[in-house]
Formats: sequence, structure tokens, C-alpha cells
Amino acid sequence: MTVHPLPSRPAARPTLVCLHASAGSGRQWAAMTPTLGERWRVVAPDLLGYTEPRAWTSGRPVSLDDEAQALAPLLALQPVHLFGHSYGGAVALQLALRWPERVASLTLYEPVRFALLAGRAATQAAGEAIVAVGRRIGWETLSGRHEAAAERFVDYWSGEGTWQRLDADRRRAVAARMPKVQAEFEALFADRVPAAAYRALTMPVRLLGGTRSPLPARQVLDVLHDALPAAERTTLQGLSHLGPIEAPERVLAAAGDLAVVALPEAA
Repeated sequence: MTVHPLPSRPAARPTLVCLHASAGSGRQWAAMTPTLGERWRVVAPDLLGYTEPRAWTSGRPVSLDDEAQALAPLLALQPVHLFGHSYGGAVALQLALRWPERVASLTLYEPVRFALLAGRAATQAAGEAIVAVGRRIGWETLSGRHEAAAERFVDYWSGEGTWQRLDADRRRAVAARMPKVQAEFEALFADRVPAAAYRALTMPVRLLGGTRSPLPARQVLDVLHDALPAAERTTLQGLSHLGPIEAPERVLAAAGDLAVVALPEAA
């Protein structure tokens, strides 16, 4: 596991672990860390498959429990605060479900626990739609058409034509990560945690999302807001699923004091 070095402050500050979205890395938090680092000891690890010596093998599976277990050492010394985006938010929830006593708070921008959409009349169609998108991306990836898969992935989350506006280096980087992205979609679709299980999470939770995000991501927030007993929700007008990357200042402003209402002042 690679943890990207971020500005250091006194150790008395609480630890904030930031978990990145699919096809990204811990570096996605760089624009936020100068502000976050004033109050928190910020840790931004790469999730599984993003720093291994070789690229993620096409067809190799992963589970949300695998992701959580790899991050468990970060929770070993003291309870930590988690800030997760998209797939990173889904992993943050898995950490909280497995070790609730080690998670002090959750701040989540559109955590993609898509399995929560299944079996509900109001969300069934959106659940089926995202499964169709994910499986199409997976089929293209497993067929070796990584660039086609990457284009579909990027344009789904950021809007039609976004892929064409990326420079060649960025396109190559995203395409190379599609085997891990395919495994992540399957991990999300294999999730069997019912909405009722989230009611046991009593730590403070702040749910964030944008009005321009795809319907499945917005409806996952609806379900989580109903299920999590200590959740507050903020919707950011005009932002997409990539809000933390495209508009970090707005997301930070909406996050406020993150999910924590009564956090001791930093040393």
C-alpha cells in the first residue's frame, strides 16, 4: 500500500484518511490537503491495484472486504476519520461496517454502494441501469478494448465528450487502470450488505453529492440518508460525480467541519 506524503503537522491532530475514486490515486486529494492539513493529519493511500509493480491482471477479482483489509493497518493505532469519494466512499463504508469502533466519522461524496438500489420499486430501474453500464465497461475491458472501456467510463461519470477533451497521457493512464475498474464494478455488484445493516453505524456521517451526477449515484445517497441514523446530507448545485476533483473548494466548503460536530480543536 502506498501512502502519499502530505504536509506534516503536530501528531496531536486527529487523523483523516482520504480514499480516492476508481481509476484515480491518493494524489486526487492534493488540491484539498493544504486546507485539510491545517487541522488534520491527512493520509491519502492508494487503493489496491494502483501502485502494484505490475498492472492489475484482467479478470482478477477484488472484494470490498479485500479493500478494507488492506487499509486496516491505518485504523490500528487510534480511531480515524474517513473521507471517501465514489468507490473510495464505498470502501470507507466497508471499513465502518467491519470496525465501527475504529471509525470516528464518515464524510462521503457519492459512495457507490449500488447494491442498495436492488429490490426497491423506487430505485430498481437505476440499479439495473448502472449494472448494464458496468457490465458493458467490463465486457470491453475483458475483451482487451481498454480505451473503449475508459471512454465509456469517463463519459458516463463526467458527461458525453469528456474523454475527447483529455490529453493523450491522461487517456493512457485511465485506460491502463480499466482492469481494476472492472473488478471494482463487480465488487460493488456482489455487495450483499442490506440497508438495515447501516443502521448500526452511529458515528457522525456527512453525505455529499451533486445535482449533475448520474441517477444511480444520487439514489444511493437517498437510501443511505434514510438508513444511517447520524447522517446529514448536502447537495451541491451544478456539480457532477467528479465534484471533489473538479471543484475541490466547493466540496470542502460543503463538507464544513467534515462529519464531525464536536471535534476537539487541533493542537
